Amino acid sequence: MSLPDNSSAQKPTSPSAESETGQPERPTIAVSGVETYTPLPPGAPTETYAAYRWYLEQATLLINTFKWAVLGTAVGILAGLGVRLYLFVLNHAIGFGHALDRFGVPHFWLLPLILPLCVLLAHVTTRQKAHDDLEPQEGTDAVIEAIHTRSGRLDPFAIPVRLFLSILTLFGGGSVGKEGPAAQIGAMFSSLLSDLLRLSDEDRRRLVICGVSAGFAAVFGTPISGALFGVEVLYLGRLEYPVLFPCIVAGIVGHLACGASPPVPVLVPGHGHTRQLSQPMLVALSLLSGVFFGLVAMLLIETMRFLDQQLRRFAQHPFWVAAFGGTALAVLYQLAGSGYADLSEPLIRSALEGTAKIMLFAFLVKIVATSLSLKTGGAGGIVTPLFFIGSTAGAALAQLLHLPVPLFARFGFVAVLAAAANTPIAASVMALELLGGHFGVEAALCACTAFLIVGHRSVFSSQYLGYSKAAGLLPTLDVPIGKIVPADIQLHENTFLKRLERAIQKRRRTKDE
Repeated sequence: MSLPDNSSAQKPTSPSAESETGQPERPTIAVSGVETYTPLPPGAPTETYAAYRWYLEQATLLINTFKWAVLGTAVGILAGLGVRLYLFVLNHAIGFGHALDRFGVPHFWLLPLILPLCVLLAHVTTRQKAHDDLEPQEGTDAVIEAIHTRSGRLDPFAIPVRLFLSILTLFGGGSVGKEGPAAQIGAMFSSLLSDLLRLSDEDRRRLVICGVSAGFAAVFGTPISGALFGVEVLYLGRLEYPVLFPCIVAGIVGHLACGASPPVPVLVPGHGHTRQLSQPMLVALSLLSGVFFGLVAMLLIETMRFLDQQLRRFAQHPFWVAAFGGTALAVLYQLAGSGYADLSEPLIRSALEGTAKIMLFAFLVKIVATSLSLKTGGAGGIVTPLFFIGSTAGAALAQLLHLPVPLFARFGFVAVLAAAANTPIAASVMALELLGGHFGVEAALCACTAFLIVGHRSVFSSQYLGYSKAAGLLPTLDVPIGKIVPADIQLHENTFLKRLERAIQKRRRTKDE
């Protein structure tokens, strides 16, 4: 089949062409399918028009690059300084909470009071139903939803309230993260800057994505992977390339402005027992451990979904739900230890460095604690709990199989992030940033395997499904993952399992006859 001839749209108008009034028409050229007048004289040769088109394209690209470099830098500075202030207040709040332990009663026993207070403040300040406002308090989900549905427009009053609620939750020991609030800080400054500059809806949306990337890069301490995470987390299986450059600019500047350091130093060969693993064995172990980490991420997502479904039956009593969640968390910390409360950064660091023996079921305790915290009234992010779950799951796997703990804790660190958030590219780059070129390739393989195993699920219910993870699966695309049910994912008619199913059904009908 031949394509239609568009050569007439690409050729300049002949100098001899005249309008209906008898006057020579001004020559035109087609730029992106739109004809525009050129300042060239009517008698200019064809080569001149070709050169003009080339200079027009390059000038447009240069102006666009300069524009987004300036905007990305501005957003990076604002987001980096904002995250730096937030982390300063948060660290002092957590430290004050731990200081209360000296009075004989652990500070996490304040959670039965703090979680209902969070629900009350969210209800009063945002004027939404208390229980319905619990999920959007996870900062990243709220921003993703705003980018997809409102071109990144955010309520400038609601975000400071949610930042305060996240500090209050972590002060009491709630198992939430700091990345969600950091993303909200970047998005808030981007939205305000868009209002100030009166940007179009499309430019506003891109700038808010830059703010999210800057927030993640600032709080992660890994500028490139943090910036990529802000772009990749919007869709499962789709990247918005037009925002890639400004997001990386914003991420690098935000990282420099914040000054946060990576979670652990780069792992070098010869650490621990890594010398005992040959390259083929390491590749095989990366694939197998990726399956395990994908199942761990699936367990977290399904636990959160199950708890949310069960608690919705008590939606008319949100304060009792919050009190129950706070009490359950306090009892859990009392039995398992206070190390599972708040950010749990000492345990994450111990697992990644292999300096302490981690309980084999530590990641299960964190899954329960995180689900209770986020689904019963707590506010905050979920990425830091993902880091804890991944690193401790990797440490547990390494202890069971007598493998190097620091290496596989790092594998789990990036693999659970890739699977639960559907961000394999950002996780692979993070693996290279944290592991260097020595083990980063195998960690990236592990992360991509876990990403496939978890299926079409995500801890971010506002994330849109942009692509199927397997050619034989036909899910509903361009809808929020939180609205997808198993019945929405169909098997392709030509897949092996579908043919096997038809053969079994045909055999059963034959027996019945």
